[in-house]
Amino acid sequence: MDQTEPLGKPSDIFVILDHPQLAENIGMSARAMANTGFLNLRLVNPQCGWPNEKINLASAEKLHLLNCKIFDTLENAIADLQYTYATTARNRNMVENIFSPDSAAEKIHKSNEKIGIVFGNEKSGLSNDDVSFCNAVIEIPSVNFSSYNLAQAVLIICYSILHEELSKKFDPRNFQKLKIGKSETAPQKQLDFFLHHLEASLEQKQHFPTPEKQTQMMLSLRNFFKRASPTAQEVQSLLGVINSLIRK
Repeated sequence: MDQTEPLGKPSDIFVILDHPQLAENIGMSARAMANTGFLNLRLVNPQCGWPNEKINLASAEKLHLLNCKIFDTLENAIADLQYTYATTARNRNMVENIFSPDSAAEKIHKSNEKIGIVFGNEKSGLSNDDVSFCNAVIEIPSVNFSSYNLAQAVLIICYSILHEELSKKFDPRNFQKLKIGKSETAPQKQLDFFLHHLEASLEQKQHFPTPEKQTQMMLSLRNFFKRASPTAQEVQSLLGVINSLIRK
């Protein structure tokens, strides 16, 4: 994947870390964003100070951090955004629109708005007041612990959005093999020639017990190879195998 052309709508999606405590977690969150193609990081009153030399310990993408902006309050950090999600691992017993990471990703991809995704600090997460500033909640399910590491939470949400984008671009129902050199899918003419050659070779070796069996077996073989969509190189290799067996 070309890292200079991230997928999704990175210019319209903003990751906001509210009162993050550790520089290492900021760096790893930024790395998670960079890996999944997001460009905009906002920090609300980082407790570790900013900038911080420890950021390098997290192997953060320096170029990515050039888009990092600092705000004194969450309210100011989201003031220019049109829709914001508060992330949490627990039920807040508040009247909110609640989404899973996947359902939020689907909604985000249908939106043309500037969207913020807000993450709480490592110790206590987001307060109910923080959540009240947002339009909706993303609940990240957890089994054995009550919450995720900050960078893990950022990665889960960013990857969910990326996966939604990939699933639309590479729907398995419409998937076609990449055409790179000899990996190009074999043309039907070549595949049909191979199937005729295979049938003739099997006839030569008296493989078919009856004409009815021959029709049935060739139908199965044809369906198999058509469904597999072998490459031109693969068909050529199979022809070589058949010719070698016939000679022997």
